[in-house]
Amino acid sequence: MLVTVIIPTHNRKDLLIKALDSVLNQTYTNIEVLIIDDASTDDTENSILKYNDNRIKYFKNPANLHAAESRNIGIKKSSGKLIAFLDDDDVWLNDKIEKQVKLFKDNDIGIVYCGVKLIFESYDLSYNTKPNLKGEVYKEMLINNYIGATPCAMVRREALVSISNNQNKYFDSSFPAREEYDLWIRISKKWKVDYVEESLVKQFYRNSIDRISTDINNYINAINLLNKKHEIDVNKLLSFKEKRERIVAQNFFLAAQAIKISNSKLAQKFYLKAFKTNKEIKTLIIYLACFLGSKFIIKLRYYFK
Repeated sequence: MLVTVIIPTHNRKDLLIKALDSVLNQTYTNIEVLIIDDASTDDTENSILKYNDNRIKYFKNPANLHAAESRNIGIKKSSGKLIAFLDDDDVWLNDKIEKQVKLFKDNDIGIVYCGVKLIFESYDLSYNTKPNLKGEVYKEMLINNYIGATPCAMVRREALVSISNNQNKYFDSSFPAREEYDLWIRISKKWKVDYVEESLVKQFYRNSIDRISTDINNYINAINLLNKKHEIDVNKLLSFKEKRERIVAQNFFLAAQAIKISNSKLAQKFYLKAFKTNKEIKTLIIYLACFLGSKFIIKLRYYFK
């Protein structure tokens, strides 16, 4: 099967080259790579045009449309039966596509994700996420984003088509962040999910570059949108205990974003909210660890995982 790889980018030509090379060096070669340049003002276009590889297709947005809409443009222009996404500041291991494609032999699978190596360059620390959820997982996905960010996921085109409509086309671009979580929820309602346990993605956190995650308010607003959009099924399918788990997961997520930008004081606020919800000793320990700084919390999260 042809696999389309969509890479949205904006003014990160040097990082983009590393991301693109990690795709072109895949052991699975039946691919097309769509670079969606979101109105960059650096030399991105010339950097891409230097490649002599007919698998690369370059498109430039006339204005800055942001990542969600850029991915939607890529999906509309794609030809693959399977679609994968890569951010311009992350890289793949060279057998990622090959290992994920194999799991799509099951025609009921809509998403295949994988483990991720999270790399905190400022602290010279890293740890691996470990997937543990597969099958019919809609209810679990309403509680927490067990799949993760876009670079770890490969999606069946048919699944994307099945959940899209005029008001809700693929990624919901009204979200300031977390639009991938919303998409995974909608797909998992109709399709099964599977995973490759290995960490096949290197996801970097660099304080020296601009990211959506530098503004925690984007994530708070996104969570409010998620709550409103999926309110009916959350109330219908989740127990009182599961709704509390969902609140804890949201606060843990916000705390993690604060840690990624080295704001341990803000993380402390969200961990405290989580502790007040579930009163678990693990949450209390992480909350207290905030007084020791972001680096210590990253180490603690590694050991808890």
